[in-house]
Amino acid sequence: MNKRAQRLKVRQKYVFEHGYKYATWEVFGTDGKGNRIRKRCPDETAAHLWMSAKEAELLNSERRIRHLPTHLSVEQLAMAEGLVARLGDRYTIDYVVDYFFRNHQEVNHKISLAKASCAFRGAKEGVIRERSIMQLKSTLGQFERFIGGDSNLHEITTEFCERFLRSLRAKDGVNAASRKTWNNYRGDLNVFFGWCADKQRRWIATNPLVNTPRFRVDNGHIDVASIIQARSLMEYVAGYKEGQLVRYFGLALFAGIRPGGELEKLAAQPNLIGLNNRVIRITEKISKTRKPRQITIQTNLYEWLVRFGGPILPVNYHHDISHIRQRFNLTHDVLRHTFISMHVMAFGSFAETAIEAGNSEWIIRNHYFNAVTREDAQAFWQIAPGQAERKIVHLTS
Repeated sequence: MNKRAQRLKVRQKYVFEHGYKYATWEVFGTDGKGNRIRKRCPDETAAHLWMSAKEAELLNSERRIRHLPTHLSVEQLAMAEGLVARLGDRYTIDYVVDYFFRNHQEVNHKISLAKASCAFRGAKEGVIRERSIMQLKSTLGQFERFIGGDSNLHEITTEFCERFLRSLRAKDGVNAASRKTWNNYRGDLNVFFGWCADKQRRWIATNPLVNTPRFRVDNGHIDVASIIQARSLMEYVAGYKEGQLVRYFGLALFAGIRPGGELEKLAAQPNLIGLNNRVIRITEKISKTRKPRQITIQTNLYEWLVRFGGPILPVNYHHDISHIRQRFNLTHDVLRHTFISMHVMAFGSFAETAIEAGNSEWIIRNHYFNAVTREDAQAFWQIAPGQAERKIVHLTS
């Protein structure tokens, strides 16, 4: 490239507007007379296009222009010269244009963000957990309010998505949201835009979330209930409304079945709980990961299930479950975390725990191993109705 054409450059900058920090792209440099040039553009592509046109304009103003017959306008010639300057010796215009036409695809159908969001959520009904549907609805609703539901889906850029993610606030409403929150919202939007970009629809040419950053987050320490908490929970549940929720909490605590989606689906198919062979079968349709697994019914869980009959989810269970969870300050996955931690420490097998929990051995080893003592783990599997002394049934010799 001509040295004089290198006066202009493109850089990414961050600006503050209305209390938020946004990324933008700026063309900067000087003209042949030393005059300063600054131009803010919405994205990197627009910045390079403007820079190309400006460079061509500067070049034409400084040198003798050859008079050649052409059907191009002055603006088109300026853009062509700018493109040649940008390509230099690396590529030809023919090569770049051929590559573009081979790889670029126009959208098949123009649709608004609101209509696309509605269609997406409808397609996911019955496919993913109800809790996940509610989370997607919340994320997409916030995104629609930020962008504008009437906006054309194919016009939403990576910059718009990043602006939305940067606008997320912590619970105090002032500080920026955590990296985990950023990742969660980004994940929801990525699933949505990926669905819209699928070749069956082609509502957008590319997923704008592909180039947005995903932060590395340390999950830190997992929540595990202590022996006292686990025993107190089951004693309270046994005496609450004639023990009608014993089966629900027993399966969550002593079988590690995920609350919400998995337990609700299992409740509709109680025949999958085999008291005769002491195995619970979590089918592909029930499993959150869509991978079937089997869980051994340990002696204490067997006694809870036999002594307290009835459905897993009685009538009007939502209020009662919420009451018990609040009373014992139970986080969403604490009972499952407790099951996994107690299982691997009591029975000493990463493989068996991974099979029953539906996790990988790597996850078990790095997040659950040594989260509790071996003594507490052995005592955990003796928590039974009446607290009679029980022997531990080991899965491995």
